[in-house]
Amino acid sequence: MRLGRNNTFAQKITLASLLAAGIAVGTLTTAFLVLDSISSRGSLNARLSTLADVVGKNSTAALSFRDQAAAIEVLEAFRAEPSLITACLYDSSGTLFAQYKRDSRTPTCPKGLKEVLAPSREFPSVIRSVSHLDEFLGSVVLISDVQELKRRREQLLLMAGILLVLALSMGGTSGFLLQRKILKPISDLSLAMEKVRAERAYNARVSISGSDEIAHLGSGFNSMLSELERREAEKIEFEAQLELQAHNDALTGLPNRRLFGDRLALTLATADRRQLTVAMLYIDLDGFKLVNDSLGHPIGDSLLIEVAARFSARVRKSDTLARIGGDEFTVILSSLQAKEEAMIVGRTLLDTLSQPFDIKGHQLTISASIGISIYPENALTGSELMQQADGAMYAAKRNGKNQALYFTPDLGIQVRERLTLENQLRDALAKGEIYVNYQPEFDALSGRLVRFEALARWNHPTLGTIPPDKFIPVAEESGLIIPMGAYILEQACIEAMKWQSLASYPIQVAVNVSSIQFARVLFIDEVVDILNRTGLRPELLQLELTESVMIGGISSTAKKMEQLKSLGVTFAIDDFGTGYSCLSYLPSLPFDALKVDRSFVKTCHSTPEGRILVQSLITLAQNIGLRVIVEGVETAEQLAVIRDLGGNEVQGYLLGRPNSNPTATITSFCHREKQAVAEPMCQPEERPRPSVEALETVLT
Repeated sequence: MRLGRNNTFAQKITLASLLAAGIAVGTLTTAFLVLDSISSRGSLNARLSTLADVVGKNSTAALSFRDQAAAIEVLEAFRAEPSLITACLYDSSGTLFAQYKRDSRTPTCPKGLKEVLAPSREFPSVIRSVSHLDEFLGSVVLISDVQELKRRREQLLLMAGILLVLALSMGGTSGFLLQRKILKPISDLSLAMEKVRAERAYNARVSISGSDEIAHLGSGFNSMLSELERREAEKIEFEAQLELQAHNDALTGLPNRRLFGDRLALTLATADRRQLTVAMLYIDLDGFKLVNDSLGHPIGDSLLIEVAARFSARVRKSDTLARIGGDEFTVILSSLQAKEEAMIVGRTLLDTLSQPFDIKGHQLTISASIGISIYPENALTGSELMQQADGAMYAAKRNGKNQALYFTPDLGIQVRERLTLENQLRDALAKGEIYVNYQPEFDALSGRLVRFEALARWNHPTLGTIPPDKFIPVAEESGLIIPMGAYILEQACIEAMKWQSLASYPIQVAVNVSSIQFARVLFIDEVVDILNRTGLRPELLQLELTESVMIGGISSTAKKMEQLKSLGVTFAIDDFGTGYSCLSYLPSLPFDALKVDRSFVKTCHSTPEGRILVQSLITLAQNIGLRVIVEGVETAEQLAVIRDLGGNEVQGYLLGRPNSNPTATITSFCHREKQAVAEPMCQPEERPRPSVEALETVLT
């Protein structure tokens, strides 16, 4: 039986079982038939031999007496033997004496014994001699047929057929049961694999029973699916993480710049179809870089997370709050009824920052500057909307920070000017357009010149002199203040070395240090390196810091100051009262002097309130051991008030304007002082306190 190529494995198992059963029955039947045939023929021959011996004994008398009738009677007895068909009795001469034939169709005995044919498979025969008392009397020939054997063989074949049918039935049943036993788990495995392939259903499992190889196969398949399910879960989780990272900020979980851009495009498209108003808020945290540099990035990151959480609580679910980098956030306000709603949201976000943040034991207060741009009033594309909101944000920073401003065409012009100024400032550093002017500071009582304050100036090739209040904020926002500050500090120290040979006492140089500079980890190393390279003694350097350095953390600020003070460097707090006014921090910081801002001096001579305010600042500073330097002195009346109130040192246009040649100022001052008073002010000896008029004469 040939198996078709499309036969299933189950059919093959059944056919194999049937074939095995058939071969087994056929082999057994054939063997049995062969053995039975041999046995039957042997039995037949033995019986013929026995009958021949019996006939020979019974025929001795008939042959001896030639009694043919008796001989025939003896032979007729063979009718009881159905297998015997012919019996021949020959006398001693070999002549036929008597015969027996079962019927007319049976072979006839030959006339002579010599004519008797040899035995054949169809007619087995036997020849026996008949003798009496050793006397040969004749021969007996018995011939048989094989009909009995054929009938026996047919019966055996019938039985073999029945057995074969039974065997095939049992084989088929066994094959069916076997294939069910084997193929049911395999079929389940096949279905499970197909399900996994088609549906990626790695949670599919096959039932397991027993402990044979099929059970082990099922167990292994289930284990494989478990591993695939685990890997698929890891893959899905990893892809979800990649998707999240691709569209969300890793630190705050807010949408990132990419997702923000997608949502902005979708929001503007919807607004365009429905004629809606959309606003964008561009938010930048004020002073965040200082926190990051002074307290470290972990503190800065924690602060950003807290800020994002506060902002998220104040933004509608229909709007989009995103972090697009660093300390910059954006908000898309969709479906506004009026553009004024954007300002309400902006002020709400600013209010969320009014309460201090408690970050790992640090109480941090931070504000933000927000720029607002309206679609379609200000811009028609997402990039324009973002650019204009960014420009309005920078304008908010320049106008005092901690506020929200709408974009206007004038702001656009200012933004472009600022960008141009920043680019030109970068070139100015490289081209040497930045230089230093020096403004003198005097002892209020003796009139002695005590130091010069180094002030950065920019001589633009086309715009001329650009005031510091215009380019210093740009330098701080762009980070250019770091190389610029290092350059100013080095030039001031080089210049201060020249002064020491012009006067008989040391003259200090004061250098303003941005909070961004001071917050850097390498700031102390930079100061020490400049002092070493220029040769200036540390006690001749006074660093002037604003109150903004304190938002980076009182402990870290104090530690840096103490390290430099241990070298001899002195510190003055500049513009006191105009910044964060952290009065409680002053005793904790190792300042040597406090500079009263010019804004407090303007009315000190003309109003009682102004006088009281300056007196309070001087008293406060001196009570905690600080020298008081009053800047912005422009009139003799102001100078007289400062002296009466006990100010230690003075600075202002009345006493000397900033100039680029301090050596000439020193030489001129010493010469004029010699002419104005009997004892030269450039000598360190004590002398009587000069009058205001005399001091004015010397200083002017």
